[in-house]
Amino acid sequence: MTDRELLAHVRALTADPRFAPHFRQLVDLRDVTDLQVAASTIREMLRLNPFGAGAWRALVVTKDEVFGMARMSQLLTDESPDELQIFRKLDDALQWLGIADAKEELLLALSQALRFLGWIRPSIAERSVLPPELLLISQWRHMT
Repeated sequence: MTDRELLAHVRALTADPRFAPHFRQLVDLRDVTDLQVAASTIREMLRLNPFGAGAWRALVVTKDEVFGMARMSQLLTDESPDELQIFRKLDDALQWLGIADAKEELLLALSQALRFLGWIRPSIAERSVLPPELLLISQWRHMT
């Protein structure tokens, strides 16, 4: 994950007409193997943060280096209207987001891309327990 990728992600959210500031977000960072993100980029990302009141954002990390970056983000968002939590286990993040019953559908959605900013298709939301406000999943995977 690089400075450019992280800022492009935030800008893509802001520019997407389907995005709403109250959305819940699941960010899957479990497969990040190389982190090249400066502290100044974290601050810029938070300045551009499109999320607002009522938004729940769950970051799932496994590596200590990525956890440190996520924790810095969390500390800097103390005054932000959205809620950001960091988890080591996907199950814990899904439970906190209130969508543990949709785990299989989320895993399928996550497995369908190498690196993407994806919106869960309405057909998935309609036939599952996914709340309509959880429309956004983000994932980074190492590309070889």
